[in-house]
Amino acid sequence: MSTGQMMLALGAVILLSFLILRFNGTTITAQEMTMNSKMGILAISVANSYIDVAKKKAFDEVVMDTTKPTILLSDLSSTLGKEAGEVYPDFDDFDDYNLNGTIIVDTTTLINPSKSASPTPFYITSTVYYVTNANPNAPAMIIKTWNKRLDVKVWTDGMVDTVRMSTISSMW
Repeated sequence: MSTGQMMLALGAVILLSFLILRFNGTTITAQEMTMNSKMGILAISVANSYIDVAKKKAFDEVVMDTTKPTILLSDLSSTLGKEAGEVYPDFDDFDDYNLNGTIIVDTTTLINPSKSASPTPFYITSTVYYVTNANPNAPAMIIKTWNKRLDVKVWTDGMVDTVRMSTISSMW
């Protein structure tokens, strides 16, 4: 083989190496994006389930008092959060989901009973605050209203971003 043929063969091998590296890099990126999408869909499902359960609860602790014929704004809770002795998932009213930075670990979403692998934990935290009709995106600082907003954040290891969802519960 002459020097020219050797240079062409070496160039072809180098070009083939670059093509293989590029293909492998693209494949890995596609797999990462697919896994992140799957985890994102599951995180949305976890957040929706969490919100659905919260929305089924009473608006406020005072609403469950059947001896009160009418409820005034002043009767509503001043401090939002769980009452003494309440533990997730056994909350009894909407504002109990104000976790004050506490993180709940959901390990029921990705359990495969046929495999002994440990489940993928999803981390949940939420905040509840009063909002006004005029601005439902911002907390109503020191006033009680007939509307409470629940902001939920869900994430897991391997996800690029955190899923954030919100809902508003109102009492009429």
